[in-house]
Amino acid sequence: MPVKSPFRNGSGFALSVLFLLAAVLACSSGSAKKCTARLTLDGGTFVGEDVAEEKATRNACNKYCREADPGYQAIYGEWLDSPAGKAAGRPSKEEAIFKDKDLMDYVTVTCANECLARITYGRAKVETKCD
Repeated sequence: MPVKSPFRNGSGFALSVLFLLAAVLACSSGSAKKCTARLTLDGGTFVGEDVAEEKATRNACNKYCREADPGYQAIYGEWLDSPAGKAAGRPSKEEAIFKDKDLMDYVTVTCANECLARITYGRAKVETKCD
């Protein structure tokens, strides 16, 4: 009984091409553009990353908002002691925004927009590099 070649019926060839294509895509995805924004505000440095420069800057602002913004600290503290905060298991400042829409909106809209305005008016400094 003759041994069948995996390439005889074309499915083996198609499988080989598929593996080759997957390897090429895996290698090329590592070379995608990455932007890093380093925000200096209120004596701290906050880093954000994204493929787009503007989003990297916004992500750095979001990080500032979660970690150092006095307004977020205040509303997070109030929320933490509220029935909703207790029911959520008293999560960290970083996790809380995923548990409460108002906290998320404060960080990603209110505070982030204030941060971007501070950058625009020179009250905060941001350096962005894209590779």
